[in-house]
Amino acid sequence: MRGRWLFWFAGHRTPRPLPHRRLQAVNEDDGETEIENPNSAVIWHYAENDFNQDGKIDLPERFHRTISTVAIKNDLLIAPDFIGLLHCLDAKTGKVHWLFDTYAHNWGSRLIVNDKIYLGDEDGDITVFELSKDPTKSFTDQPDRSHSLFFIRARTEIKMHNSVYSTPIVANNTLFISNRNHLFAIETEKE
Repeated sequence: MRGRWLFWFAGHRTPRPLPHRRLQAVNEDDGETEIENPNSAVIWHYAENDFNQDGKIDLPERFHRTISTVAIKNDLLIAPDFIGLLHCLDAKTGKVHWLFDTYAHNWGSRLIVNDKIYLGDEDGDITVFELSKDPTKSFTDQPDRSHSLFFIRARTEIKMHNSVYSTPIVANNTLFISNRNHLFAIETEKE
């Protein structure tokens, strides 16, 4: 599948990129034209997948709207969506490794540090996972019978006692988490 990334050029002998315009990219009356970028393409696309192969797309089989960014490490792409699902995909192929349901809205993005994933949710939980395509390293439960890649119990949850709308961050060996009305600085014990 080919992407539709375009360049806009002024109608000169030597094409020059046009400056950004607020309402109009190309003015054909001035001899401007658009050409496709021959060096770009969509590598893969993930919106839904019928994991249980029942011919229907159930709620956890869809990637829902999000305002979060993705994170990639060790070719694993981690993407939270707004309804509370966390998706782990192969960054090169788009193959889904596992899904996790936080049962709460995810507003912020997730943090990956030291091969751990940190994700805050609207219920005030910070869920911590092992960064692995093998779900048995991150979850304590067996997959849902109807969805073999779907998990609901993480190994570690930190209760923040109020909604976490932001993204956790690490600086100077300290984990910073803000919930709705507090900022926490969490440091590991020094050896």
